[in-house]
Amino acid sequence: MLARLRTLLVGAVIVLAVVAIGLGRTLSEAPGDPVDCDDPVAWDAAGQVVGESAAIEGPVTDVTHAPEVGGAPTFLNLGAAHPEEPRFDVVVYEDTREAFDAPLEDLEGATVCVVGEVRTRDGVPQIVLGAPPQLERRD
Repeated sequence: MLARLRTLLVGAVIVLAVVAIGLGRTLSEAPGDPVDCDDPVAWDAAGQVVGESAAIEGPVTDVTHAPEVGGAPTFLNLGAAHPEEPRFDVVVYEDTREAFDAPLEDLEGATVCVVGEVRTRDGVPQIVLGAPPQLERRD
């Protein structure tokens, strides 16, 4: 009985090792380099990288807090103020907003670079920020 249990345990360890090695190879073979603000995409070209992780750079033309909307987001509009188009939206939800050192409103008029997955909402490209390291003030 003890020998059978030991055999099962050794088999389980081998299976776990094979899975871990395979997972490690899969993660290390992920395509592309990490995205950072060293070579950003201009805000008005962000529509070309929808569905990808990218660094987007542009001038913050307007900052709007919308407490009446679910998640109480703050919008940083790059290139043009809402509802004008074209523009790029940076979205920071209330639960993340508190993690930023300075008020987001202080970024109005500044140039920023944001990193994340570019998506669209109502045809406007955007990145939702989940943490302060995704945002870099450029000026």
